[in-house]
Amino acid sequence: MIEEILINAGPRRHRIALVQGGRLVELYLAERGGRLPERIILGRVKTVQSDLDAAFIDIGEGREGLLPARDAAVKRGTPIGRAVQEGQSLLVQVRREAEGEKGAKLSARPRLAGRALVLLPQGQDITLSGRIPDDKQRDRLLAAAKYIQKSNGGGLILRSAAVVTDDAGLEREADELWRRWQAIQAAAGSARPPMLLDAGDAPLSVILREHSGPSLRRIRVDDAALAADLRRLWGGWGDDIPAIELHGESQPLFREHDLEDQIETALAHQVTLPSGGRIIIEHTQALTAIDVDSARHDGAGDQARLARESNTQAAREIARQLRLREIGGRVVIDFIPMQGQGQVAALLQKLQGWLSDDPGQVRLGRMSEMGLVELTRRRRQPALALRLGEVCSLCQGSGLRPSARAVADNLLDRILREADAAKGRPLAVRAAPAVVADLGGGDGDILAGLARDRGCRVQLTADGKLTLEEFEVTTLK
Repeated sequence: MIEEILINAGPRRHRIALVQGGRLVELYLAERGGRLPERIILGRVKTVQSDLDAAFIDIGEGREGLLPARDAAVKRGTPIGRAVQEGQSLLVQVRREAEGEKGAKLSARPRLAGRALVLLPQGQDITLSGRIPDDKQRDRLLAAAKYIQKSNGGGLILRSAAVVTDDAGLEREADELWRRWQAIQAAAGSARPPMLLDAGDAPLSVILREHSGPSLRRIRVDDAALAADLRRLWGGWGDDIPAIELHGESQPLFREHDLEDQIETALAHQVTLPSGGRIIIEHTQALTAIDVDSARHDGAGDQARLARESNTQAAREIARQLRLREIGGRVVIDFIPMQGQGQVAALLQKLQGWLSDDPGQVRLGRMSEMGLVELTRRRRQPALALRLGEVCSLCQGSGLRPSARAVADNLLDRILREADAAKGRPLAVRAAPAVVADLGGGDGDILAGLARDRGCRVQLTADGKLTLEEFEVTTLK
């Protein structure tokens, strides 16, 4: 379970790190002014593809979104051709953002999430989170949900946070979500597609809502204004909230907690294990292959014990890397061969336990006769590598390199640190042309804002001799 949330508020984006046991578990990048998750749009059906059992929807965002048949009709199993028609106006919700050449993934069964419950306006079922084990609590929440449903209808999902919410609080939250849904319906009645009807919740609010719980001890922020906003946000959530602390140390928040190195490792081809072994991660179009490699040794010692220890360490790290890198789809793991079904069963049981906290709905299979373990995982956002980098054209897609946006954001972080240390003296900055262009040039709003807010003038120069990842920052006298 998540113990800390660390938030780095940059000029253009927030980096939100979920930390457990001092190690990075997930990283979110929230662009300021960017599109919000789970927004609801009145779209128009452009084409119906029976062979894909899906439809493409114009949502007014450049690329058309994909609506699978299973998410297109109230009754599951309805073919796409009977669920929607070309030219039809259709209310859809973005479930996953566009990635690469793929458009956003959509659903025609919208859901509105609160802290304690989720409203399914077109549903009928009542579902309780599997993380509510207490039978008395489940009975109480089920009775409260049935009472709420009589007033408004629709389906309800009661989350783990419902345990610490009284019946009156659940009813208030359900009423708020229903009023929001009624406003969406009213807006849809007079809108012409494509039209945004509901922008969704701010990414930071969604992340805090999804990961709040008894294990969350504190939230650390490196921006005073954002810390104040969080205190106001959490103020309406009762007494069961973590401490919100402002990071005031001279060392940057992410560096103090060794997160920058952990982020860099999450983009690497291989990860070293404490035993000296490693896991090697390879991505293909069809699946992700993970190979477990034991430490080199001279043949001395207990090889069975070494295999057991390496596999155990690998299983724990694989569970973390799947979530951190946001690896989705089919994953095949090649563990080091072990003797005895008991050892294999014990390993898979441990792996299942480490995967149980993953919100990606992991399904773990058995070990095959060839010693391979297969699992599937639902990806909830673009892979971390694609959020931080771009496909390298030089190696024809076999590798990744940082994008101009990622390098520019790193440069901005460096400029902010140097500006604080320079105490009003100007800075001279040289970077690759693509990075300078991403920052808006030397006269752009970003650098003008730095001069206004921090009293630091920045001379930004594009240098074609620098590679994309190189930049220089110098304090002038």
